[in-house]
Amino acid sequence: MQSTNSENQVYFDKNKIREKKCAAWLKQQSKTVRKSLLLTAGAGIFNGLLVIAQAALLAFILHAVIIDKVTLASIMSWLAALIGVFLLRGACLYAYQVFGFEAGAQVKSSVRQQLLDTFLILGPSEIKQHQSGELASVTLEQVDALENYFSRYLPQQMIVGILPLIMIMVVMPVNWVVGLIFLITGPLVPLFMALVGMGAASASRNQFLAMKRMSGYFLDRLQGLATLKLFGQATAELNNINRMAEHFREKTMAVLRIAFLSSAVLEFFSAIAVALVALYVGLGLLGEIHFGPAEHITLRNALFVLLLAPEFFMPLKQLAINYHDRAAALGATDAILALLEQKPSLAVKKKVTLHLVNKQCIAFKNVTKSYEQRTVLTSINLAITQGEKIALIGESGAGKTTLLNLLLGFESPSEGLVLLNGVEVTQENAAKLIAWVGQNAYIFHGTIKDNITLANPEAAEQRVIEAANAAGITEFSQALPEGLLTQVGERGYGLSGGQVQRIALARAFLKQADIIVLDEPTANLDSTNKVLLLEVIDDLFRDKTLIIATHDPLVINRMTRHIVLQQGRLLS
Repeated sequence: MQSTNSENQVYFDKNKIREKKCAAWLKQQSKTVRKSLLLTAGAGIFNGLLVIAQAALLAFILHAVIIDKVTLASIMSWLAALIGVFLLRGACLYAYQVFGFEAGAQVKSSVRQQLLDTFLILGPSEIKQHQSGELASVTLEQVDALENYFSRYLPQQMIVGILPLIMIMVVMPVNWVVGLIFLITGPLVPLFMALVGMGAASASRNQFLAMKRMSGYFLDRLQGLATLKLFGQATAELNNINRMAEHFREKTMAVLRIAFLSSAVLEFFSAIAVALVALYVGLGLLGEIHFGPAEHITLRNALFVLLLAPEFFMPLKQLAINYHDRAAALGATDAILALLEQKPSLAVKKKVTLHLVNKQCIAFKNVTKSYEQRTVLTSINLAITQGEKIALIGESGAGKTTLLNLLLGFESPSEGLVLLNGVEVTQENAAKLIAWVGQNAYIFHGTIKDNITLANPEAAEQRVIEAANAAGITEFSQALPEGLLTQVGERGYGLSGGQVQRIALARAFLKQADIIVLDEPTANLDSTNKVLLLEVIDDLFRDKTLIIATHDPLVINRMTRHIVLQQGRLLS
């Protein structure tokens, strides 16, 4: 289950097109938060200008006190100005953090919305091909990895493009030798940052890939824990998880090694440059060197350039630190784009409107559905009129689920047409006209009322109560501490299977759809609860078109029409 370096690196390191595409996508996202990025960079640049003012004020004050022997009272205005600079710098740093956070938050929200929109377009039939843990990892952890790229790296990139040049321009008239040192050593920092960080993006991608696989594997095993224990495989799977965790640790340590190495290299070169400046001005003050302006250097000028030297390299070092945020963002973007680029298998067709007779609301016309080399449905011709009560019958693998997916717009036919009220079915019109209750209805963490109103959150209180009464929910909710406002756990924890199905039916009833599709509603229920649930279904959907996929003879006998599928073909 572990990934090798070649699995993730070959595509990137031997084919740079993908990495450029990821970088282009990140650049496109930055356009949506350009204002926040400019404000962040502006705050950083203004802070840098204040650093220059701070160094100049400190140099002036110290020179006045040490050399000119002025009194404290005569420099009070300069001290006040220095305090004002400190306060302004604090405000700039605060603004830098706030605007940067805002940029990162906006991008994360936008990307998560893009992912959710993609999931909706793909539909359940496409999404179920991915591990749920993998999808959760991409949507949460890997989207979070984009934040620092936008809140730190991009603004710092803008700052580095402007602030060091301003500092060189300020230092040159004061001491051109120090300015020359800045000019020569400054580019070494981003140069070595790029050289050392060349493997950072690849290491980050390996780390994200390992995390994605570990998340998917762990969640799948956690969901199937009862099955694993029953078959005596819990210990073996725990060992597999430990191996994947160890593999993830190794990938994480590889990223940290690069980060520490690059930091050490950059600190070395910046320290050397600062030492050169200190050595030059120090020897100049002692009269031991006569090159350049050192012969006539003053304490004020010496202090000014010396105080400015570490500040000159600070933006460059910060960019080097944030460079790993760029590498992490590129690694995360690969996984995000892999989902965003996925296209639904639904064929794009022109909107078709046909005239249907005899109040037909559903029509399958010569529908065939194939998956690669396997044909699931063959030449299905079917018409369903308003108000019919239909049992969809067939053995497992006969094509019932595929037929329902076509009707719900989750998939498109390989050949033929599926029509709803004379218009070719799409996910959008199916969602408006059809209420669907699956075999395992999903109950979210929240109140019973929240789960009933899922399809219609704006429903009036009286309508919710009517739906609860009609579905028989009040029969058990009255005994609960807070009635319909009682909290239930995720997946209906604390409720029986029959109670979960009743909540799902009330949800479908409240939607007020014309067509009701139920998938094995009586599965896993005893005979008593089956009868009670079928009576609820009769009462709720008496005037609706009702289609129930089932194997249950009790359900079949209550339906007025039977549609039988056998090996993908319609028998009746």
